[in-house]
Amino acid sequence: MRSFFKVGAAALVVVLPGAASAQLPAGDLRLWLKADTINVAEDAPITEWVDSSSYGTIFQPRTVSEPDGPLGAFPIEERPHLQTVTVGGSTFKTVQFERAGDIFSVGDPNVDRSGSTDRLYQVNNRTPGSAPLVIADGTSMTSFTVLKPLVTDPASLGFQTVWALRGNGASVLQLGISGGGPNTRGRYNYVTYDAITNYVAGSGPAKKNVWQIVEQSIQENGANDILSFAVNDTENGSNPLVSLPVTNGGLIADRNDGINEDPAGLVEPFGIGGHSQDCCGEGETFAGNIAEIIIFAGDLSAADKDQIYQYLAGKYLAAIPEPGSLALAAVALAGALRRRK
Repeated sequence: MRSFFKVGAAALVVVLPGAASAQLPAGDLRLWLKADTINVAEDAPITEWVDSSSYGTIFQPRTVSEPDGPLGAFPIEERPHLQTVTVGGSTFKTVQFERAGDIFSVGDPNVDRSGSTDRLYQVNNRTPGSAPLVIADGTSMTSFTVLKPLVTDPASLGFQTVWALRGNGASVLQLGISGGGPNTRGRYNYVTYDAITNYVAGSGPAKKNVWQIVEQSIQENGANDILSFAVNDTENGSNPLVSLPVTNGGLIADRNDGINEDPAGLVEPFGIGGHSQDCCGEGETFAGNIAEIIIFAGDLSAADKDQIYQYLAGKYLAAIPEPGSLALAAVALAGALRRRK
C-alpha cells in the first residue's frame, strides 16, 4: 500500500511493505501476467508464463514457426529471458524480449539465444465461444501494461507488437508500436481490420529505454467504440497518467466482431512480443522488457482504474522525493512501520 505525506505543495509517497500484494478491483479480470511469478534464475530462458487470473492462461515460446507464414513450419528459437532491474528505489523482475537480425535467422530450438527474436504464445483456453481473451465488439476492455521499449524510432525496425490477439480474419486486441511513416512511427498503436486498420496515439514516438505504465481502453459505444491511451513515462510513480491523442478522434470506425480459428476448433492464440497473422506475425515483434500485463473485460470506473494505476505505480515506479524531503521520508516510514506492529 502507499501512504501520502504532504509537504507544502508537494506530496511525498512512501511505499510500504506489502505494496506488491495489493489487490485489483472487482471485475471481469481476463489476464494478469506478473514477471515476479516466474521462478527461473537470472538471465535464464523462460519456457512458461502463467496468468494469475482465475483463467490460468499459459504462454510458451514456440519451437516451430507458423505453418502458413513466410517461414513455413520451420524449427525456431524464441525464448525470452528473466531480467531483474532497478528503477529508482524499486527492484523487480521483468521478461526481456530481444530482437536482433531478420526473421529468417530462426536459430535452433535447443540452443538458447540462437534465434533473432523472442515471443510467447497462448497454449490453452482457446476453445471458440469460451476463450477468455476474445474481447471483441460489444464488450469494453481496459488494459494496463508496465514495459520498457528498447527502440521506438528507427524505420528499419518496423511495426512492433507488445501483445495482441490478432490473426488472419480479425484483430481484436493489440498494444503495439507503429512502424508506419515518419508521422506515426514509434507511437503506441492499436490495429483492427475494418475501415481504419492502424490507430496511433500521441504526438511523437514513445520514449525508448524508459519504464512506463500504459493504459489502453476500448469503451463499447455502439457503432463508434472509443479508443483511449494514457501513459506515465517519467519513471516517477507520483506522477499521473497523461492522456494521449488518438487518430480519428479515438473513434474505432468498425471494430472486429471476433477472432478467426486457426487451426479449426481453436481460436488464434494471444501473443506476447508478437502476433499470429500469417503475413507478418513473424516480423512485427517487440524489443524491450515487460513486467506486468492486466486486462479486464467490461467497463471499469475511474476509481477502479486509479486503483490499478496506484498499485502498479507503487510497485514499479517509486516516487522521487523532492530535495530536502529524504529525512522526512525516513521519519514517516519509521512511524508507519511502528503503527503496523
